[in-house]
Amino acid sequence: MRQGFIKQKHTNTEFVLLDTKKCEACWKCLDVCSNKVIGRINLPWHKHIRFVNGSTCIGCMKCVKICKTGAISKLNKEQADV
Repeated sequence: MRQGFIKQKHTNTEFVLLDTKKCEACWKCLDVCSNKVIGRINLPWHKHIRFVNGSTCIGCMKCVKICKTGAISKLNKEQADV
């Protein structure tokens, strides 16, 4: 396993929050993210997105707007403090 992999946040950035249970692995958010923040887990039994480079997220909300299942949502102040 990569060094530091466990310590990385894969379900949120400074601006958005990911609910992997809602993700249907359509990969549309990967196409709209120009900063390469989003990656994929694409195993036969386990498919969803994850944030691979959350520090480069600029909060454009393109991923939130394109996600029809609500798997990606805007992170509010209360969620960020937890």
